[in-house]
Amino acid sequence: MLSLVPTFFVLSSDYRQSVLDEIYYLVKFANFSHENIIRMPIYERRYYLGKLIQEYEKKREEADKAKNNQGR
Repeated sequence: MLSLVPTFFVLSSDYRQSVLDEIYYLVKFANFSHENIIRMPIYERRYYLGKLIQEYEKKREEADKAKNNQGR
């Protein structure tokens, strides 16, 4: 007898939200197009997102150092 219960995998709403967040940040801050991100493999999207985060952390550290040096 065939089962009518769907057996496919459904993504959680938390996962879908995190993917949308990744897309948002790459479109807004890295100037990727939405279409390019959608076609991009997950590992590649995560790589670019990681690089974006590293770049902003480095800029923040440099700004903090400059701010601390001004106060002296």
